[in-house]
Amino acid sequence: MVGAKIRDLRKKLGLTQEQLAGTQLTKSYVSQVELGRINPSPKALEIIAKRLGKPVGYFVENGDDLRTIDILLKAAQALWTSGRLDEGMLGLKEAMTLAERTGREDILARIKFAMGRIEMAQGHRKEAMALLEESLRLVDVTENPQDAVEIANTLGMVAARNSQFHRAMDAFRQALEFAGHLDDEHIDLRVDAAQHYGDFCFEHQQWLSAQELYEQALAETGPRLSNAKRAYLLARIANTQWASGHQTEALQLVDQVMSLAEQISQEDRAIVHADVARVFISARRYNEAHDLLASSLEVLEEHAYLDGAATVLDQLLLLAGEAKNDAWLTRWANRALTDAGDTPRWRAVKVRAYRLLARRAREAGNLEEADAHMRHALALASDETRQAVMLEALLIRLEKGDETALGGIWDYVVTPELLTLPRPEFTPHGAPLAGATRPLAPAR
Repeated sequence: MVGAKIRDLRKKLGLTQEQLAGTQLTKSYVSQVELGRINPSPKALEIIAKRLGKPVGYFVENGDDLRTIDILLKAAQALWTSGRLDEGMLGLKEAMTLAERTGREDILARIKFAMGRIEMAQGHRKEAMALLEESLRLVDVTENPQDAVEIANTLGMVAARNSQFHRAMDAFRQALEFAGHLDDEHIDLRVDAAQHYGDFCFEHQQWLSAQELYEQALAETGPRLSNAKRAYLLARIANTQWASGHQTEALQLVDQVMSLAEQISQEDRAIVHADVARVFISARRYNEAHDLLASSLEVLEEHAYLDGAATVLDQLLLLAGEAKNDAWLTRWANRALTDAGDTPRWRAVKVRAYRLLARRAREAGNLEEADAHMRHALALASDETRQAVMLEALLIRLEKGDETALGGIWDYVVTPELLTLPRPEFTPHGAPLAGATRPLAPAR
């Protein structure tokens, strides 16, 4: 076992037995160790480990340490799922201490991946990015393609939420490339890689690229694809079809999706219905969209899928604003503002609620009320949205007669951050486009 590890790592680093032996050992001694005919002495193992860039513990694993790491990883997954994030992070830090003794990069990659997920769930995007980047650097795609796909996908999602467009796109491309190393036993991960990249394109309104990726995901498994996944992908394609001007085809797909939705779980159906509602909103079928979203919200809250519930509530607020329905706006804004959710996504929903209420108050001539709503929105705004919220707040103050607001608006207009490039156009594989998780893996 020790000899095989030494041989494999030596070859991976491109060293000969003579180079590994150096002046302190002999080539014959290294050969005998690698063949398992002799065990290296503690001193010899120390020399070999140093030349191969690993701690001695990498070659002589402590079975107790590995079992403890495995238990800590599984416990962290359970704590993460239940929302006990601080406890999960403490366990992972303990696992990290043990893993560093082994020098096992595959285990270190999994632990850093798990830590990155927890940091992201806590809204610590910078810390999450650093951990996920390190995890991706450590993972060996040829030995652990499953881990590589999951890490790259998660990194892409975090980068996208952190407004790092190009890093997100690169990460999703990497995940798609890594997925090519997976056999049919892990076809679900190949589907996920195409789907997540498609979702990224979808959210950036790159409709043709998104559709290509969703169709790639559909083609991966054919008839083996679950009804839930098929319904999700078809609902997304319906949206891309509508946005591309193919309304008839989009509505035909919606009929197919609604039929499939009857055959899947309540929670999966709620997610699919939220996407169908987007098509209905585009088609100005506001009442149908509202009914689907309201029922989806109820199901997602019942299943404690809080981020999903926040996304649906955000759609309900947008629908209320587009349909100019005061009753809907009052109902869903109150729901958003009385909810105890304090994650970045929930705070964004509350900011939207305050902004919509402010606009309604302004249109009614209630500038004091509008100003109060915008002050609440500013208190919750993220770094990414703060400037837009501030400009809206200043415009309302200017309308109220606050002369100092004009200076604030001028400062906003000349700020360098506004000198942004146009939205990039891209295809899934990088050429310019004209006009257009698994649970935490145990230590292996």
